[in-house]
Amino acid sequence: MRKPSIHKSFWNAIQGVIWMLKSERNFQIEVLALLINLFLIVYFKVTAIEATIILVVAFAVLSLEILNTCVEKICDMIQPEYDVSIKIIKDIAAGSVFLMAIASVIVGLLIYPKYLLY
Repeated sequence: MRKPSIHKSFWNAIQGVIWMLKSERNFQIEVLALLINLFLIVYFKVTAIEATIILVVAFAVLSLEILNTCVEKICDMIQPEYDVSIKIIKDIAAGSVFLMAIASVIVGLLIYPKYLLY
C-alpha cells in the first residue's frame, strides 16, 4: 500500500480533530479550557516559559483525550456487549486523561496566582 502525500496525511489528522470537536463533549470542554488559557496567557503577559508549560499540558490533555476515544472505539468494535475486561481497559484509558487534567490544574495553580494577586 502506498503512503498518502504529506498534504493528505495532514488533512486526515485535521479531519480527526474536527470529528472530535463535533462528537466528543469532553474534548469540547478541554478545547474551551485551552482557549481560556490562551486568553489568560495574553492578558496577563505570562512569561514564555510559563506559557510553554501551560500549552504543553493543555495539548497533552487534548492528545490523551483523543487516544482515550480511540481506545473506547476499538473496544466497542471488538466487544459491543458489556464486558468487565473491556470496562477495565476503558477505565485505564480514561484514567490517563484524568491524571493529565489534574496535572494541568496543578500547573495553573502554580502559575496563575502571582498574576491574579498583583
